[in-house]
Amino acid sequence: MATRIGVDTNVVLSVLVDRNAEQQARAAELFAAAAAGDLRIVLHQVAINESVHVMENVYEVKPVAVAAILRDLLALPGVVTIDELDWPTVLSLWPRRITDFGDACLAAVAKSDAFDALATFDAGFRKQLRRQGLATHW
Repeated sequence: MATRIGVDTNVVLSVLVDRNAEQQARAAELFAAAAAGDLRIVLHQVAINESVHVMENVYEVKPVAVAAILRDLLALPGVVTIDELDWPTVLSLWPRRITDFGDACLAAVAKSDAFDALATFDAGFRKQLRRQGLATHW
């Protein structure tokens, strides 16, 4: 089975909107590797929800356009979605061990072995993940 990489909201956004050029290139490489069958990208519902919120409210993308963008993203080869969430694990992490609620949700998913590593551009979150013994992609 291909390596499963969970992705944080900032990675999703780097693929979908103009942001940091270096991060955009790294995220595009990750999605290209999934399309080539070298790995599988696991998108959790939390990252999708946060991405929609940011695209609409920060980047002012119209909902119809956001829906079309997400349809295309989710149709990419090598991209799978999940929505399972272990609430006791989330609440054992947040807010003391993982300070951001959405990040705690993704960390809980990582603890469930839904993916092998988590890709995020957030250095603070990477540090918090590693403290929990969780693997990061970068």
